[in-house]
Amino acid sequence: MLKRLLLLILFVALGTTGIHAIERPQPDDAGATYGGLPIRARLDGMQRVWQDFNRCSAAALTMQLSYWRPDVNYWRTIDGLNPNADDVSVRLDEMTSYAEQFGLKGIERTGGTLEIIKRLVANGFPVLIENVYYDGSNVMLDWMSHNKVVMGYDDELGVIYTFDSLLGFGADNLGRPVPYEELDDIWRPLNRGYFVLYEPEDEPLLRQVMGEQWDIDYNIQWTYEMVLQDLEQPDTDSFDLFNLGTALVGLGRYEEAAEAYDRARAIGLPMRMFWYQFGTFEAYLQVGRYQDVM
Repeated sequence: MLKRLLLLILFVALGTTGIHAIERPQPDDAGATYGGLPIRARLDGMQRVWQDFNRCSAAALTMQLSYWRPDVNYWRTIDGLNPNADDVSVRLDEMTSYAEQFGLKGIERTGGTLEIIKRLVANGFPVLIENVYYDGSNVMLDWMSHNKVVMGYDDELGVIYTFDSLLGFGADNLGRPVPYEELDDIWRPLNRGYFVLYEPEDEPLLRQVMGEQWDIDYNIQWTYEMVLQDLEQPDTDSFDLFNLGTALVGLGRYEEAAEAYDRARAIGLPMRMFWYQFGTFEAYLQVGRYQDVM
């Protein structure tokens, strides 16, 4: 039986703002749709976790996990994800492995959109996104990856709501707002990656919510085509070329991927890029460029 969740849905009807509690729809409900989303939604019940130094991944995962497992402990999550104190990078597949210890499953995808985030949140799935953060005048030196959890949105205000272990949880602790128009600026450099946890019995629902994005082969092709569109924009940059390389690795086109990565590196990438993104190593290994991997 699907877990019955309480979503705090704020809606405007007949000029009156109210709070409406809805149950997560059953995947086999006749006429159930996932396109007609409420204009605003917010998920309740997650822990608010301030991160330790270089431990945003553990903090974000703890917050996301706490939606399903309220007693999850941040420090134990750090031990699970970063058993080596000098290891500052956490891959999404490592998060999945850790979540499985709690009886949950995880799915990671790239090429995310505002629409898919809203669909997931509106149906009771908090979304962990990989985005960038820097605090300083030198972007290339200060740039770093940062994870946060999207747990709400408001179409009328044009914002998503996030629990952010570094930047906070909003003035009312109900979510830090990020304007829609700013989301892609911080999301695109890391290929618009996102991560969803779910109960195994909720998989039929999640498949319907995600639609074709559930299929990994479709998602890789989708991401590739999205990157091609990015490369046509007048402000295209080395991140787009790097994302192209990663998409080509997913398609098994390693020679082209290596070329795209080379072009991105020639333009310039932040010094920490290779802490978080590993497709370059795969491409170079596949084409025999072993010295470039050393």
